[in-house]
Amino acid sequence: MKTTQKNTKDTNPPAFDFEKLAGALRREIEEYGSLLSMIYEQQSCLMQTLMEETTKIESQLTANQLATADRSAIVGQLAEELHREKISLKDLPSVVPNELKYLFQALVDEVGTLRSRIKDKTQFLSKLLEQVQNTNTSIINHVFPKGIFNDEAA
Repeated sequence: MKTTQKNTKDTNPPAFDFEKLAGALRREIEEYGSLLSMIYEQQSCLMQTLMEETTKIESQLTANQLATADRSAIVGQLAEELHREKISLKDLPSVVPNELKYLFQALVDEVGTLRSRIKDKTQFLSKLLEQVQNTNTSIINHVFPKGIFNDEAA
């Protein structure tokens, strides 16, 4: 008695819509291509602008350091004339002549305000960069849900 063997080479269901599957894959390719394009744009924007602005900031930091050193040296000279060990920026208005107190108080306050705003902005920029990092991590987790080296995810 002969038994009929099934053809095991043909495992595709005869009615499966392969065109639909091909279309889904094409759409996925388009969406990944769009995402990759946006990532390239983000990288280009960040690199170009960030590098330019970082160079400017580094240059400005040098100018700020020189201005602060200059002020500190002059305050040091004033401290010597007044026979004091040192005078803090905050205490400066209290050691100038009365007619100059309000001017120096305003100047010292403005230095403090600008320093505070610089601190706030640099903290904000750190948070912004952290958000970019979180977004990038989210992209990686989406594209590679089981790990960065897993290309078997369906």
